[in-house]
Amino acid sequence: MGFGLARPVQFARLMLVAPRPDRQEPSWTLEERCPNDVGLRRVVRAGYAALRARLDADGRTLPPFVHREMEQYLACGDLGAGFAWLACPHGHHHRLVPTTCKGRGFCPTCGGRRMAERAGRWIDELLPRVAVRQVVFTVPWPRRWLLARDAGLLREVVETMRSEVTRWLRRHGVRGLDGREGEPGSVSVIQRFGSTLNLNVHVHMLVLDGLFVADARCAPVWRRARRWRQADVDGLVVRVAAEVERLLARRGHGPNEPLELDPDDALADLQEAAVAGRSASSNRRAQRVQRVGGRERPLPPLCASCDGYTVHAGVVFGARARAGIGRLAQYVLRPALVTSRLEVLGDDSVRLALKRAWSDGTTSRTFTALELVERLAALVPPPAANQVVYGGVLAPRHRWHRLVRPSPRRVAVPRVATVRLTRRPRGTSRHVGWAELLWRTFGVFGAACPTCGAVMRLRAVAWPPATLDVLASLRRSARGPPPGNAASGA
Repeated sequence: MGFGLARPVQFARLMLVAPRPDRQEPSWTLEERCPNDVGLRRVVRAGYAALRARLDADGRTLPPFVHREMEQYLACGDLGAGFAWLACPHGHHHRLVPTTCKGRGFCPTCGGRRMAERAGRWIDELLPRVAVRQVVFTVPWPRRWLLARDAGLLREVVETMRSEVTRWLRRHGVRGLDGREGEPGSVSVIQRFGSTLNLNVHVHMLVLDGLFVADARCAPVWRRARRWRQADVDGLVVRVAAEVERLLARRGHGPNEPLELDPDDALADLQEAAVAGRSASSNRRAQRVQRVGGRERPLPPLCASCDGYTVHAGVVFGARARAGIGRLAQYVLRPALVTSRLEVLGDDSVRLALKRAWSDGTTSRTFTALELVERLAALVPPPAANQVVYGGVLAPRHRWHRLVRPSPRRVAVPRVATVRLTRRPRGTSRHVGWAELLWRTFGVFGAACPTCGAVMRLRAVAWPPATLDVLASLRRSARGPPPGNAASGA
């Protein structure tokens, strides 16, 4: 890391163009962007250009954070935009790892990385070894656009939902309490997307299925809640609907209050169309992108609805099912775009496969490039708006937070590497390292030299324009001899 940008470029040219004659030239690995994303990025680039042209013609614009999210996604994983240079200590191999956009909106690569990193940290360092239940809250269609626009109001709604769950646990869930004692714990994940990339603001809440109470020494003791019944969920959804509507009315958003729309706000139009499942394009403004069947599905167990509000609390894992809790954490943290469900068509459109068929038999939806970018722009959260909220004993400042956390777990790497990855020391970065995350997620140790197995070291981090010089040197060195047998003079 002590190199300037000019020095690694010059070193790369010397090493690649004129290597030492007494040693074998090292091999190189270029970790370029995922092949499945290449076609998707082409479609997004075409749709983004069409959207900007249409907005310029109308004299309107999108907020800067939406443009920034789009442009960073198009440059995500591009070696020309920046990379980390890893080198074998014995000079056998070099690897260029590209930088990523780290976007919070829709990037499948960065969203998948964040999902794996955060879910692993929850299991190892946050969630106690107790039962965990998922409680999913959805709001009526007219409220989704409002909550998507106002991050502060959405935070208050999430806190209201969490308070109602805590109230039920203290009064009915754990027997022997007076309704005021007992400390809950929860992690609320705000998801902004639906199965068809529609704007569907809802909350996935991982709730500790019980309460921590103080013993004689004021230490936390776990008390498991009784089994949830259908009547409990019915009462919970009624109270959530009433309390949330009361909160919205106090903030000036009663059921009969008209929505104030800014005619110059292009993002508001995109979000309104994404909530309704319509296209915001001028030539298809009245057409629906999705089609809903006329037959309603029955509600699953431990699921209830009231005035458009829905609560589902049927998924629970016991204290010993840590693998199941980890899968549940990955599910609630999943990104909006999943490349395995997307198929790029030849006319710069994409087909999105549904997770399950609709009641009318529909199994997939097709979006043009412009329609896809309109949906993606509507999904971008506003800056500085938290999408994960910690509550109760899982909040960092709670007095019992350090007492209920699980003990640290060591993560072993393959024997071919000569180091062991352990829990991060206190005071270091909260992000998991690239090599450790690859090993924990896919079982692949990316920092190991493929020739000798030694752990490669970070040599430099390059940014444009130095990246272009390095890549040009690599392309020149990668050219082989001309066709034919050079020894025979052909």
